[in-house]
Amino acid sequence: MLFSTGFLIYQKERLENKKEEAIHLEKEFVQESTPKQNQTQDKKAKEEKKEDTATSTNAPVRNEADKITLSASAIGVIRIDKIGIVLPILDNVSDQSLIEGVGIVEDTDLPSSKENTITVLAGHRGGRNEEQTFLNIDKLEQGDEIKITTKEEILYYKVVGQEVIEPTDWGKFAREEGKTKLFLMSCHPYPQNYQRLLVKAERIKDTKGTDANEIKN
Repeated sequence: MLFSTGFLIYQKERLENKKEEAIHLEKEFVQESTPKQNQTQDKKAKEEKKEDTATSTNAPVRNEADKITLSASAIGVIRIDKIGIVLPILDNVSDQSLIEGVGIVEDTDLPSSKENTITVLAGHRGGRNEEQTFLNIDKLEQGDEIKITTKEEILYYKVVGQEVIEPTDWGKFAREEGKTKLFLMSCHPYPQNYQRLLVKAERIKDTKGTDANEIKN
């Protein structure tokens, strides 16, 4: 009983630290992307980051080598507030990448504002990282927001639908003239996992009044 309780506490803290680390990485990317989008907001974000660094007591419990490796290998961070996830984006779908976060499917595009592109992000559904995976992407509905932060820019997408496909049906990853598409892909139905669930989204321009540097905790 004590072992079970201890493990649950450890697992909860580990997942909280994992999410916190992704949030810190997101802030770092904001620092790099903002000058290209808004010099004034960048100065404000730097001041906030300095203040956070001085006062934070919730830093991720990982050694410096691990944090440096993740920071160097991640090309972006995906945030979906509706389902409470903040995950690093890696440029491949290796086993290690899908343990750390989510990965870009081969032959699809890096996240950007360019038109005629499609980014497909694959992620585990549950497992050792529980809800800090694509476990609950089936709950996303039309109009829900997805945010991706890279070193170059901050991107916003709206969900436009879902589709269940066979594991080999990559013909669905088609580019469309004038569109910047994002698909989230994970196993389906959970936990049998013999098909794949696609959550489809399209990039939208920043809505008026949106502060691209506001990082929610």
